[in-house]
Amino acid sequence: MDFSLTEEQVMLRDSVAKFLADNYAAEQREAVLKQEAGFSAKHWASFSELGWLTIPFSEDVGGFGGNVADVSAVMEEFGKVLVVEPYWSSIVLAGQLIARCTNETLKSSAMPQLISGEAQYSFAWLEAQSCFSLSYVGATATKQGDSYCLNGQKSLVLNASANYFLIAARSSGDVASESGISLFVVDANNPALKKESVRLIDGQLACNIEFSDLFINQDDMLTAEGEAYPLIAEVVDEALVALCAEAVGAMTYLYKATAEYANTRKQFGVAIGSFQALQHRMVDMFMATEQCKSLLVRAQCAILDGSEDRAQDVAVLKAMVGKYGRKIAEEAVQIHGGMGVTNEMPIGHYLKRLMMIDMYFGGSDTHRRRFSDLRYL
Repeated sequence: MDFSLTEEQVMLRDSVAKFLADNYAAEQREAVLKQEAGFSAKHWASFSELGWLTIPFSEDVGGFGGNVADVSAVMEEFGKVLVVEPYWSSIVLAGQLIARCTNETLKSSAMPQLISGEAQYSFAWLEAQSCFSLSYVGATATKQGDSYCLNGQKSLVLNASANYFLIAARSSGDVASESGISLFVVDANNPALKKESVRLIDGQLACNIEFSDLFINQDDMLTAEGEAYPLIAEVVDEALVALCAEAVGAMTYLYKATAEYANTRKQFGVAIGSFQALQHRMVDMFMATEQCKSLLVRAQCAILDGSEDRAQDVAVLKAMVGKYGRKIAEEAVQIHGGMGVTNEMPIGHYLKRLMMIDMYFGGSDTHRRRFSDLRYL
């Protein structure tokens, strides 16, 4: 079986790589992070003009008609330079929740704004007590006539500058039940919503939100009442594959940059890359990256084929990317020495980003347990 990229995917990957090479040097990225929004509005407009915002969506909603492999090709290139624009949070994650929802009226109004780059959305799901469980939703949605009254809080919502939040709230059932979860579109400027911005360790901007007696029309609900969990679970799995593709891109950069450095840095009159102990460590970095690439392809195939084991394959991928991403980044820092964690060198920034990727929707341990439960229980 041929697992290589198609001709169209190669063209897409190369176009992304060329744009980033021209516009995303390390010093440019640092300048972007210091902007109030935490990303470049100019870059976001360019993403829209180049058609990248349309890639994950079907042609029925105005998209390119791409699939998880197409999105992964883009995300892997993003990972190589640590792109900070909210492509994953707004397009891959929140965007797919909207594109696959059953509220056709909401979808027809939101998708043009999303694809054009005019509006950004962010999925607000994590709570202080949830322990990364998608079904643990303590925020409540109480029906009152044609509206719902939302009360609760969400932690570390990505892209603090988003125009709209997709808030998961419980309209019925136990706090940890998969049934009874509803999903609402809420304007970020709603006066009943309080937002506190938080700078993550990788420099990106997130926020904690709290909402009290926030009234929302039932027309702003993405699915039928209490039936949002299957949609959330499906989209999150695919989004995690794309996120892991970003991690693979970062890992690829790290082992190549480390090998290049080892061949130029000299001690005792010779390049440190000639020391056998360091060669072994760099080979381990390469092998770990290749293993994650293989697991990435496996998860993509499982999703594209509609495999019953797709959740297991995604869990294994996320667990191994979390484990090996940290290992590769830490080895890169060690081989670079003390300057590997300074702001002047990019290596430390990759370490921080891979640590954050590991934590999204649960770390390596969480997904190992998830795989075990899916496989053996």
